[in-house]
Amino acid sequence: MEIINQENEKNPLKKWVIILGALCVFLLFTTLYFGFFAKPVFNTEYTQVTQEKENLQAELDALLAEHEQIKSEYGELSDLLSEKDSTIMANAAEIQKLIASQADYNKIKRQLQRLQNIAQEYVTEIDQLYTENKALKEENTQVKETLAQTREEKALLERHKDSLNTRLSGAAVFKAYNIHSKAVYYKSKGDEVETDKASRAQALKTTLTLAENPLLPSGPVNLYCRIAIPETGRVLTPGVGDAYTFVNDGQRLQYTAKTTVNYENKAQNVTLKWDIRNNDKAIKGRYIVQVFTDNAYLGEGYITLK
Repeated sequence: MEIINQENEKNPLKKWVIILGALCVFLLFTTLYFGFFAKPVFNTEYTQVTQEKENLQAELDALLAEHEQIKSEYGELSDLLSEKDSTIMANAAEIQKLIASQADYNKIKRQLQRLQNIAQEYVTEIDQLYTENKALKEENTQVKETLAQTREEKALLERHKDSLNTRLSGAAVFKAYNIHSKAVYYKSKGDEVETDKASRAQALKTTLTLAENPLLPSGPVNLYCRIAIPETGRVLTPGVGDAYTFVNDGQRLQYTAKTTVNYENKAQNVTLKWDIRNNDKAIKGRYIVQVFTDNAYLGEGYITLK
């Protein structure tokens, strides 16, 4: 015993060698344990967390991609839901931070579920907007088509009305037929005899029938006869001045004879006559006879004297 104690006293590092050896054995054991027994457990948990994180990220990415696709498809309508779009993007950013910080899986899952609900509300609202907008467009199109059809019908009615007015205005005029002009002289008993001799003519006479027309107003109607002297074209007239003129189609014309009849919308015979003065004589040639009312030209005839 004394020899051993003496050796210990001679080699003081021996006990530290023993202590360090024991520590090495402990560390070796610990390393082997964690290397062969604890590591699989750690790796499994790490792999599971990584997979969950990737799954959450994939769900978030898919949701955002679908959201952007919906916005693109609905175009301007998505601008009407800009507030809800901002809410979706804000929640997505918050979830992204939680995933990056490896926060509690269940918390991230709850946040993601909430975001999915908001995104579904967005889809429902934008679909409703699309349906309402489509209905409004269809209604607007129908209104425009109805308005266009109404305008077309109105324009067609106006054209028919104008056409009818034109026909009526063309029909609502005085017309005459059986216009006959002649020169006459009178026998001693007053009997009238037609003649073509200028030397015998005592009057120039025109007869006609004023046609029936129910479209015209009844009442007094002025008729005018103009007789142009052969070769000169001058009109025989009872006097000078406006007292022996009338206006037709914007022109002031002299007349030879005038009469006023009471028109009752029935056919009516009319006579206009120019008496040759006693000291005058008819000249030879062709007389042109024209008959008018205040607003219509009735026709013409001829008298040829030899």
